[in-house]
Amino acid sequence: MHKDPHQASASFPQSSVPRPRTSAEKRPRVLALSSSGGHWIQMLRLRPAFEGCQVTYVTTYADYECDVEGERFRSIVDANRTQKCKLLISALSILWVILTERPDVILSTGAAPGFFAIRIGKLLGKRTIWLDSIANAEELSLSGQKAGKYADLWLTQWEHLAKPEGPCYFGKVLGETGDQRPEGERRTSDLRPQTSEQKPFSVFATVGSDVPFDRMVKVIDDWAGPHPEVEVFAQIGNSNHKFQNIDTCPFLSPAEFTAKLESASLVIAHAGMGSILSALESEKPILVMPRKSDFGEIQNDHQLATVRFLFNLELFQAVLDERELKTVLNDLSFKKKYRPISHRADKKLLKKIQLVFVTHP
Repeated sequence: MHKDPHQASASFPQSSVPRPRTSAEKRPRVLALSSSGGHWIQMLRLRPAFEGCQVTYVTTYADYECDVEGERFRSIVDANRTQKCKLLISALSILWVILTERPDVILSTGAAPGFFAIRIGKLLGKRTIWLDSIANAEELSLSGQKAGKYADLWLTQWEHLAKPEGPCYFGKVLGETGDQRPEGERRTSDLRPQTSEQKPFSVFATVGSDVPFDRMVKVIDDWAGPHPEVEVFAQIGNSNHKFQNIDTCPFLSPAEFTAKLESASLVIAHAGMGSILSALESEKPILVMPRKSDFGEIQNDHQLATVRFLFNLELFQAVLDERELKTVLNDLSFKKKYRPISHRADKKLLKKIQLVFVTHP
Protein backbone atom coordinates (compact mmCIF):
# COMPACT_ATOMS: atom_id res chain seq x y z
CA MET A 1 0.00 0.00 0.00
CA HIS A 2 2.60 2.53 1.13
CA LYS A 3 6.35 2.52 1.23
CA ASP A 4 7.51 0.67 4.32
CA PRO A 5 9.09 3.08 6.81
CA HIS A 6 11.71 0.39 7.60
CA GLN A 7 13.50 1.82 4.58
CA ALA A 8 13.97 5.16 6.31
CA SER A 9 17.36 6.02 7.74
CA ALA A 10 17.85 5.23 11.40
CA SER A 11 17.77 8.81 12.67
CA PHE A 12 15.37 10.89 14.67
CA PRO A 13 12.50 12.18 12.53
CA GLN A 14 11.99 15.87 11.98
CA SER A 15 8.75 16.06 13.95
CA SER A 16 6.62 19.15 14.12
CA VAL A 17 7.33 21.38 17.12
CA PRO A 18 4.60 20.95 19.73
CA ARG A 19 2.43 23.98 20.31
CA PRO A 20 2.71 25.46 23.81
CA ARG A 21 -0.12 24.54 26.15
CA THR A 22 -2.09 27.08 28.11
CA SER A 23 -3.45 26.75 31.64
CA ALA A 24 -6.95 26.69 30.12
CA GLU A 25 -6.23 23.41 28.34
CA LYS A 26 -7.85 20.87 30.64
CA ARG A 27 -9.00 18.35 28.08
CA PRO A 28 -7.45 14.88 28.49
CA ARG A 29 -4.24 14.66 26.47
CA VAL A 30 -4.15 11.46 24.44
CA LEU A 31 -1.19 10.02 22.56
CA ALA A 32 -2.53 7.68 19.85
CA LEU A 33 0.50 5.74 18.60
CA SER A 34 0.78 2.89 16.11
CA SER A 35 2.89 1.37 13.38
CA SER A 36 1.92 1.87 9.74
CA GLY A 37 -0.49 -0.11 7.54
CA GLY A 38 -3.30 -1.98 9.26
CA HIS A 39 -2.27 -0.77 12.72
CA TRP A 40 -2.77 2.84 11.59
CA ILE A 41 -6.08 2.16 9.82
CA GLN A 42 -7.40 0.50 12.97
CA MET A 43 -6.33 3.52 15.03
CA LEU A 44 -8.26 5.86 12.74
CA ARG A 45 -11.43 3.82 13.29
CA LEU A 46 -11.16 4.63 17.01
CA ARG A 47 -11.33 8.39 16.44
CA PRO A 48 -14.92 8.80 17.75
CA ALA A 49 -13.57 7.76 21.18
CA PHE A 50 -11.25 10.79 21.15
CA GLU A 51 -14.07 13.35 21.14
CA GLY A 52 -13.39 16.01 23.75
CA CYS A 53 -9.71 15.08 24.02
CA GLN A 54 -6.55 16.80 22.84
CA VAL A 55 -5.05 14.11 20.63
CA THR A 56 -1.58 13.71 19.18
CA TYR A 57 -1.35 11.05 16.48
CA VAL A 58 2.00 9.29 16.27
CA THR A 59 3.09 6.76 13.67
CA THR A 60 6.09 5.44 11.76
CA TYR A 61 5.14 6.87 8.37
CA ALA A 62 5.24 10.66 8.05
CA ASP A 63 2.96 10.79 4.99
CA TYR A 64 0.02 9.65 7.13
CA GLU A 65 -0.27 13.21 8.43
CA CYS A 66 -2.71 13.83 5.59
CA ASP A 67 -5.12 11.36 7.24
CA VAL A 68 -5.45 13.55 10.34
CA GLU A 69 -5.19 16.98 8.77
CA GLY A 70 -5.50 19.75 11.33
CA GLU A 71 -4.61 17.45 14.24
CA ARG A 72 -1.36 17.23 16.18
CA PHE A 73 0.91 14.72 14.44
CA ARG A 74 4.37 13.31 15.16
CA SER A 75 6.48 10.69 13.37
CA ILE A 76 8.77 8.14 15.03
CA VAL A 77 11.44 5.65 13.96
CA ASP A 78 10.14 2.19 13.09
CA ALA A 79 11.81 -1.11 13.93
CA ASN A 80 11.05 -4.76 14.57
CA ARG A 81 12.60 -7.42 16.80
CA THR A 82 15.17 -8.38 14.13
CA GLN A 83 16.61 -4.84 14.08
CA LYS A 84 18.28 -4.50 17.48
CA CYS A 85 19.98 -1.15 16.93
CA LYS A 86 16.90 0.42 15.37
CA LEU A 87 14.77 -0.87 18.26
CA LEU A 88 16.85 1.28 20.63
CA ILE A 89 16.59 4.30 18.34
CA SER A 90 12.85 3.74 17.99
CA ALA A 91 12.43 3.57 21.77
CA LEU A 92 14.39 6.80 22.20
CA SER A 93 12.31 8.58 19.57
CA ILE A 94 9.13 7.46 21.36
CA LEU A 95 10.50 8.62 24.72
CA TRP A 96 11.18 12.04 23.20
CA VAL A 97 7.62 12.30 21.88
CA ILE A 98 6.14 11.32 25.24
CA LEU A 99 8.31 13.80 27.15
CA THR A 100 7.47 16.67 24.80
CA GLU A 101 3.77 15.93 24.31
CA ARG A 102 3.12 15.11 27.99
CA PRO A 103 0.03 12.93 27.45
CA ASP A 104 -2.30 11.78 30.21
CA VAL A 105 -3.18 8.59 28.33
CA ILE A 106 -1.28 6.53 25.76
CA LEU A 107 -3.19 4.25 23.40
CA SER A 108 -1.62 1.87 20.88
CA THR A 109 -2.83 -0.62 18.29
CA GLY A 110 0.69 -2.07 17.84
CA ALA A 111 3.19 -3.20 16.93
CA ALA A 112 6.75 -3.03 18.44
CA PRO A 113 6.77 0.81 18.66
CA GLY A 114 3.40 0.59 20.38
CA PHE A 115 4.80 -1.75 23.00
CA PHE A 116 7.64 0.69 23.69
CA ALA A 117 5.09 3.49 24.10
CA ILE A 118 3.05 1.47 26.58
CA ARG A 119 6.15 0.37 28.53
CA ILE A 120 7.71 3.84 28.68
CA GLY A 121 4.38 5.47 29.40
CA LYS A 122 3.77 3.20 32.38
CA LEU A 123 7.22 4.00 33.77
CA LEU A 124 6.33 7.69 33.54
CA GLY A 125 3.01 7.21 35.32
CA LYS A 126 0.72 7.53 32.29
CA ARG A 127 -2.54 5.70 31.81
CA THR A 128 -2.10 3.10 29.06
CA ILE A 129 -4.36 1.22 26.62
CA TRP A 130 -3.29 -1.64 24.34
CA LEU A 131 -5.65 -2.82 21.58
CA ASP A 132 -4.25 -5.87 19.82
CA SER A 133 -4.71 -5.98 16.05
CA ILE A 134 -7.70 -7.85 14.64
CA ALA A 135 -5.17 -9.66 12.43
CA ASN A 136 -4.13 -11.69 15.48
CA ALA A 137 -7.09 -14.06 15.40
CA GLU A 138 -5.55 -17.26 16.77
CA GLU A 139 -3.37 -15.75 19.47
CA LEU A 140 -2.21 -12.37 20.68
CA SER A 141 0.72 -10.77 18.93
CA LEU A 142 4.09 -11.02 20.65
CA SER A 143 3.93 -7.31 21.47
CA GLY A 144 0.36 -7.73 22.68
CA GLN A 145 1.35 -10.54 25.03
CA LYS A 146 4.16 -8.45 26.52
CA ALA A 147 2.10 -5.25 26.73
CA GLY A 148 -0.54 -6.81 28.97
CA LYS A 149 1.22 -6.25 32.28
CA TYR A 150 1.88 -2.59 31.46
CA ALA A 151 -1.58 -1.69 30.11
CA ASP A 152 -4.33 -0.30 32.34
CA LEU A 153 -6.77 -1.48 29.68
CA TRP A 154 -5.63 -4.59 27.76
CA LEU A 155 -7.86 -5.43 24.81
CA THR A 156 -8.27 -8.12 22.18
CA GLN A 157 -10.63 -7.87 19.21
CA TRP A 158 -11.54 -11.55 19.32
CA GLU A 159 -13.91 -12.78 22.01
CA HIS A 160 -12.39 -16.28 22.06
CA LEU A 161 -9.01 -14.81 23.09
CA ALA A 162 -10.39 -12.94 26.12
CA LYS A 163 -9.54 -14.27 29.59
CA PRO A 164 -10.65 -13.29 33.11
CA GLU A 165 -7.16 -11.97 33.87
CA GLY A 166 -6.98 -10.23 30.49
CA PRO A 167 -7.05 -9.35 27.74
CA CYS A 168 -10.66 -8.16 27.67
CA TYR A 169 -13.07 -8.09 24.75
CA PHE A 170 -15.51 -5.23 24.08
CA GLY A 171 -15.85 -5.44 20.30
CA LYS A 172 -13.93 -5.03 17.04
CA VAL A 173 -12.68 -2.10 15.02
CA LEU A 174 -14.81 -3.55 12.20
CA GLY A 175 -17.89 -2.02 13.79
CA GLU A 176 -21.19 -3.75 14.37
CA THR A 177 -20.16 -6.65 12.06
CA GLY A 178 -21.40 -4.74 9.03
CA ASP A 179 -24.77 -4.87 7.37
CA GLN A 180 -27.70 -5.65 9.66
CA ARG A 181 -30.22 -6.10 6.85
CA PRO A 182 -32.02 -9.44 6.43
CA GLU A 183 -30.07 -12.15 4.60
CA GLY A 184 -32.09 -11.77 1.41
CA GLU A 185 -31.37 -8.05 1.23
CA ARG A 186 -27.61 -8.17 1.70
CA ARG A 187 -25.36 -7.06 -1.11
CA THR A 188 -23.88 -9.33 -3.70
CA SER A 189 -20.89 -8.67 -5.93
CA ASP A 190 -21.38 -9.27 -9.65
CA LEU A 191 -18.10 -8.45 -11.29
CA ARG A 192 -18.79 -9.36 -14.87
CA PRO A 193 -17.39 -6.79 -17.35
CA GLN A 194 -19.74 -3.92 -18.06
CA THR A 195 -21.14 -2.80 -21.41
CA SER A 196 -19.27 -0.35 -23.60
CA GLU A 197 -21.51 2.50 -22.40
CA GLN A 198 -20.28 2.05 -18.84
CA LYS A 199 -16.85 2.75 -17.40
CA PRO A 200 -14.14 0.14 -18.09
CA PHE A 201 -13.78 -2.69 -15.64
CA SER A 202 -10.64 -2.10 -13.57
CA VAL A 203 -8.61 -4.15 -11.10
CA PHE A 204 -6.39 -2.71 -8.39
CA ALA A 205 -3.97 -5.24 -6.87
CA THR A 206 -1.88 -4.38 -3.81
CA VAL A 207 0.72 -6.24 -1.78
CA GLY A 208 0.53 -3.66 0.99
CA SER A 209 4.22 -3.00 1.76
CA ASP A 210 7.74 -3.17 0.40
CA VAL A 211 7.71 -6.98 0.65
CA PRO A 212 6.78 -8.43 -2.77
CA PHE A 213 4.05 -11.03 -3.29
CA ASP A 214 4.91 -12.23 -6.79
CA ARG A 215 3.02 -15.51 -6.39
CA MET A 216 -0.23 -13.53 -6.39
CA VAL A 217 0.69 -10.81 -8.88
CA LYS A 218 2.06 -13.27 -11.48
CA VAL A 219 -1.36 -14.92 -11.73
CA ILE A 220 -2.99 -11.53 -12.22
CA ASP A 221 -0.41 -10.62 -14.88
CA ASP A 222 -0.97 -13.90 -16.76
CA TRP A 223 -4.74 -13.46 -16.60
CA ALA A 224 -4.58 -9.86 -17.84
CA GLY A 225 -2.84 -10.89 -21.10
CA PRO A 226 -5.94 -12.36 -22.81
CA HIS A 227 -8.19 -9.71 -21.17
CA PRO A 228 -7.05 -6.39 -22.67
CA GLU A 229 -10.51 -4.91 -22.03
CA VAL A 230 -9.73 -4.91 -18.28
CA GLU A 231 -7.56 -2.17 -16.79
CA VAL A 232 -5.16 -3.68 -14.25
CA PHE A 233 -2.81 -1.78 -11.95
CA ALA A 234 -0.67 -3.41 -9.25
CA GLN A 235 1.39 -2.07 -6.37
CA ILE A 236 4.12 -4.70 -6.13
CA GLY A 237 6.68 -3.64 -3.50
CA ASN A 238 10.36 -4.40 -4.05
CA SER A 239 9.74 -7.00 -6.75
CA ASN A 240 12.38 -7.83 -9.37
CA HIS A 241 9.91 -9.68 -11.59
CA LYS A 242 9.16 -8.09 -14.97
CA PHE A 243 5.40 -8.12 -15.41
CA GLN A 244 4.26 -8.12 -19.04
CA ASN A 245 0.56 -7.25 -19.12
CA ILE A 246 -0.17 -4.89 -16.23
CA ASP A 247 0.90 -1.45 -15.05
CA THR A 248 2.87 -1.56 -11.82
CA CYS A 249 4.71 0.55 -9.27
CA PRO A 250 6.61 -0.41 -6.11
CA PHE A 251 4.87 1.99 -3.72
CA LEU A 252 1.96 4.40 -3.49
CA SER A 253 1.50 7.45 -1.31
CA PRO A 254 -1.66 7.48 0.84
CA ALA A 255 -3.35 9.83 -1.65
CA GLU A 256 -2.36 7.69 -4.62
CA PHE A 257 -3.56 4.54 -2.88
CA THR A 258 -6.95 6.12 -2.15
CA ALA A 259 -7.32 7.26 -5.76
CA LYS A 260 -6.55 3.78 -7.12
CA LEU A 261 -8.92 2.21 -4.61
CA GLU A 262 -11.81 4.54 -5.40
CA SER A 263 -11.53 4.01 -9.16
CA ALA A 264 -11.31 0.20 -8.96
CA SER A 265 -14.10 -2.23 -9.81
CA LEU A 266 -12.31 -4.97 -7.88
CA VAL A 267 -9.50 -4.95 -5.32
CA ILE A 268 -7.14 -7.93 -5.02
CA ALA A 269 -4.87 -7.92 -1.98
CA HIS A 270 -2.78 -9.90 0.43
CA ALA A 271 -4.44 -10.50 3.80
CA GLY A 272 -3.16 -7.30 5.39
CA MET A 273 -5.62 -5.40 7.54
CA GLY A 274 -4.73 -2.05 5.99
CA SER A 275 -5.74 -3.22 2.51
CA ILE A 276 -8.80 -5.14 3.74
CA LEU A 277 -10.19 -2.36 5.92
CA SER A 278 -9.55 0.31 3.29
CA ALA A 279 -11.46 -1.67 0.65
CA LEU A 280 -14.34 -2.50 2.99
CA GLU A 281 -14.68 1.13 4.12
CA SER A 282 -14.89 2.15 0.45
CA GLU A 283 -17.48 -0.60 -0.20
CA LYS A 284 -15.24 -2.16 -2.83
CA PRO A 285 -15.44 -5.90 -3.57
CA ILE A 286 -12.15 -7.38 -2.43
CA LEU A 287 -10.52 -10.69 -3.25
CA VAL A 288 -8.00 -11.71 -0.58
CA MET A 289 -5.09 -14.14 -0.91
CA PRO A 290 -2.95 -14.73 2.21
CA ARG A 291 0.82 -14.87 2.16
CA LYS A 292 2.35 -18.16 3.37
CA SER A 293 5.43 -18.76 5.47
CA ASP A 294 6.32 -21.87 3.46
CA PHE A 295 7.20 -19.60 0.53
CA GLY A 296 9.15 -17.12 2.66
CA GLU A 297 6.47 -14.47 2.06
CA ILE A 298 5.85 -13.85 5.77
CA GLN A 299 7.35 -14.86 9.11
CA ASN A 300 4.33 -16.88 10.27
CA ASP A 301 0.90 -17.86 8.97
CA HIS A 302 -1.22 -15.36 10.86
CA GLN A 303 -2.64 -14.16 7.52
CA LEU A 304 -4.21 -17.58 7.01
CA ALA A 305 -5.92 -17.23 10.38
CA THR A 306 -7.04 -13.69 9.52
CA VAL A 307 -8.63 -14.90 6.30
CA ARG A 308 -10.34 -17.84 7.96
CA PHE A 309 -11.94 -15.82 10.78
CA LEU A 310 -12.89 -12.74 8.74
CA PHE A 311 -14.18 -14.80 5.82
CA ASN A 312 -16.70 -16.37 8.20
CA LEU A 313 -18.05 -12.87 8.84
CA GLU A 314 -18.94 -12.68 5.12
CA LEU A 315 -16.77 -9.64 4.53
CA PHE A 316 -14.94 -10.69 1.37
CA GLN A 317 -14.11 -13.43 -1.10
CA ALA A 318 -10.91 -15.38 -0.37
CA VAL A 319 -8.59 -17.74 -2.22
CA LEU A 320 -5.79 -19.81 -0.69
CA ASP A 321 -3.53 -20.44 -3.68
CA GLU A 322 -2.77 -19.59 -7.30
CA ARG A 323 -5.17 -22.17 -8.69
CA GLU A 324 -8.14 -20.73 -6.79
CA LEU A 325 -7.14 -17.19 -7.75
CA LYS A 326 -7.00 -18.13 -11.43
CA THR A 327 -10.43 -19.79 -11.20
CA VAL A 328 -12.08 -16.75 -9.62
CA LEU A 329 -10.48 -14.35 -12.10
CA ASN A 330 -11.63 -16.44 -15.05
CA ASP A 331 -15.18 -16.36 -13.69
CA LEU A 332 -15.07 -12.68 -12.66
CA SER A 333 -18.35 -13.00 -10.83
CA PHE A 334 -18.79 -13.10 -7.05
CA LYS A 335 -22.04 -14.76 -6.05
CA LYS A 336 -21.25 -14.74 -2.33
CA LYS A 337 -23.24 -12.26 -0.25
CA TYR A 338 -21.10 -9.81 1.68
CA ARG A 339 -21.54 -7.22 4.40
CA PRO A 340 -20.12 -3.71 4.17
CA ILE A 341 -18.68 -2.32 7.39
CA SER A 342 -19.40 0.88 9.26
CA HIS A 343 -16.84 3.66 9.40
CA ARG A 344 -16.03 3.30 13.08
CA ALA A 345 -15.33 0.65 15.68
CA ASP A 346 -17.98 -1.04 17.84
CA LYS A 347 -19.76 1.48 20.07
CA LYS A 348 -19.10 -0.60 23.19
CA LEU A 349 -15.38 -0.66 22.42
CA LEU A 350 -15.29 3.09 21.83
CA LYS A 351 -17.13 3.80 25.10
CA LYS A 352 -14.76 1.56 27.08
CA ILE A 353 -11.73 3.39 25.68
CA GLN A 354 -13.32 6.79 26.22
CA LEU A 355 -13.96 5.94 29.86
CA VAL A 356 -10.20 5.70 30.44
CA PHE A 357 -9.73 9.16 28.91
CA VAL A 358 -12.26 10.87 31.17
CA THR A 359 -11.06 9.13 34.36
CA HIS A 360 -7.32 9.79 33.96
CA PRO A 361 -5.59 10.84 37.21
